[in-house]
Amino acid sequence: MPLQTQEQIIHDRVNLGRLVKSLERTVTGEEWQQLCNDTHEPTKQAWIKVQGTLHKVKYARKMLRSVESNANLGDPSTSAGRYQVIRDSLDRLESALLEVDKRVTLKRSRPEPLLPTLPIPEPPTPKASLPPIDVDTADAEVPLSPGGPSAALSAQDLLLSPSDTIPSTAAGEWSDGNTTNLPTSRTSLGPLAPASTGAILQNSRAIQEELSEQLAQMATQLKRNALHFSNTLEKDKAVVLESQEKIERNYDVMTKERIRLRDHHSKSWGTTWITILSIAIAIIGFFLTFFIIRLT
Repeated sequence: MPLQTQEQIIHDRVNLGRLVKSLERTVTGEEWQQLCNDTHEPTKQAWIKVQGTLHKVKYARKMLRSVESNANLGDPSTSAGRYQVIRDSLDRLESALLEVDKRVTLKRSRPEPLLPTLPIPEPPTPKASLPPIDVDTADAEVPLSPGGPSAALSAQDLLLSPSDTIPSTAAGEWSDGNTTNLPTSRTSLGPLAPASTGAILQNSRAIQEELSEQLAQMATQLKRNALHFSNTLEKDKAVVLESQEKIERNYDVMTKERIRLRDHHSKSWGTTWITILSIAIAIIGFFLTFFIIRLT
């Protein structure tokens, strides 16, 4: 806890007394009595006012504890009695405020649910998709040409045993036929990628154009603001210069008046002393003349 100086302690004591008196005036005022006797439904302003007063009471208690911790600097007995009176006042104020707070506390009502007001979503429409390609069935459906591998095989080759191999020429022709007769549906999927890329580029270009327009609008608005501020500063500068001229003229006039009053002051004091001395001399001369006449 930071150490407090003597000036801060005295400041807290004075503020504590003022705060307690202010709270007592607030609670005993006509507006507060009207709030206590009000039978209508509580308002938000009344609740805010009660909460603010309760926070002030809590702050007063905190300040009272701070002042009591430094009470050893003065008379302990007198300070303890005074602080006990303040504590009793705060307890009484807090009890009254809590009673009013119970009556003006706003009833919390749950908001209406948002879900029933939302429309029922429609089922998503199925997207058009390409039919799956079965490679086995595609290969099976491809007709063999008359000049295919079966025609290329001779009668001697057809009479080979299972352990013998097919001639290389026939195997090469068979492989060539298979590669040429594969379905071309896979190659038809290629143009989909450029189409999606073009859509993405178009969207990004539109976003960039929108951002550039917004930046241009912001630049225009900033330029207008700068011009407005410069005009306002020029007007304020003219007013400041005019005020400076008036102050300088007033300063010159006050300086002249000060010199004139100083001279007049010195002259008036000189005249006053001369008058007082003349009166004193006349009185002394009168008494001397009186005593001389009486003695002679």
